[in-house]
Amino acid sequence: MSDRVKPTDTAAFKAACAAQDKAADPDASAWVSANAGSGKTKVLIDRVARLLLRGAPPDSILCITYTRAAANEMVDRLFARLGDWSVMEEARLRGKLAQLEGREGSTYGADDLRRARALFAKALETPGGLRIETIHAFCARILRRFPLEAGVSPGFAELEDAERSALVDDALAHAVLVADAADLDRVALEAGGLGATGPLRALMQAGDHVAGFLRQVGDGPGLDIALRQAVGASTPAPKRFWKRRWAPNCHGMSLLMRSGS
Repeated sequence: MSDRVKPTDTAAFKAACAAQDKAADPDASAWVSANAGSGKTKVLIDRVARLLLRGAPPDSILCITYTRAAANEMVDRLFARLGDWSVMEEARLRGKLAQLEGREGSTYGADDLRRARALFAKALETPGGLRIETIHAFCARILRRFPLEAGVSPGFAELEDAERSALVDDALAHAVLVADAADLDRVALEAGGLGATGPLRALMQAGDHVAGFLRQVGDGPGLDIALRQAVGASTPAPKRFWKRRWAPNCHGMSLLMRSGS
């Protein structure tokens, strides 16, 4: 039986490693597009590590991700590497640095090794830590730095998803409780008997479009007709028909909403 070919023996694997090394070179401006699990995070960590080895201050490097999980993983993996360097014996450290930067291990002197070992403490002591964060955290940091220019309160705090959902629920409940009974009945009717919460949530999600529509047609007597024409809805049913068929159910629903049931 012939030996199995290891991935590291294949031309495709070597080509992928060469592409990663090229993208991790701080002298190159690189755009990386690759499948999940193909090593994009490793390339970013290699690039940051090489910048640090060249003497770049930790707080001058910015890495932006989409999720907190990705940001935390990058921080953990980078600190794990720097921590390993801080206690690694000389021959092995030379090999790691040579592999990372594509140099001969013999070209690293004692000063190079000392700087590499000091990067862990240098990164830990950087005020505010390494700038590896989500796009939301980055924008929030900019707003905190220039609150007056951005027109926000200097002491603002970002809402978590759970907090936002709770505030939305409270706002919807308040809107239902203070609504005129006739308007509430009408919303319940238009929702097909499913209550007012669904239409109100839909209006919130389309807030910009609703505001633009109101600016265009105005909030006058013709709003109902203009809205129906815009969405292709039928004209209102005769008032006597609505009262006979739907009013009792909608009134009962509005009472339930008002009572908080």
